[in-house]
Amino acid sequence: MKVPRPSAILRLVSFAVAAGLAMAGVQPLLGAVTGSVELRWAIGLTVPAVATACMIFGAVRLSDRGDIIQPPWYSAWVLLPGAFLLAGAAAMCIFGALVELQAITWTMWTLLITGSVFWLSAMAMVRIGSR
Repeated sequence: MKVPRPSAILRLVSFAVAAGLAMAGVQPLLGAVTGSVELRWAIGLTVPAVATACMIFGAVRLSDRGDIIQPPWYSAWVLLPGAFLLAGAAAMCIFGALVELQAITWTMWTLLITGSVFWLSAMAMVRIGSR
């Protein structure tokens, strides 16, 4: 059995985080189509979530140096807090597809902002530590 290089695994994790956030971000629009929530509410949740996912995906693509340089051993640990917070923002989008509560909006924004800061800071640390 051949294990992929750490840089390939890091690219897969980065893509999965951005794709998961984008996929969950679209859920409020589906809720609006079915009549569960208003369209204005859905757009207010979808646009920031999808924009953040695109920003994360773009930052990862810009910082990717391929298989030439491998990330440090602590990459998964340093990325975990940001991934966890962004998963929380994705969960808020899914809840927002079902129920219109003001707490969902500010919780999602808080999780998006803090998760993005943690994720992008961790990606910068991984890039600096890569050899």
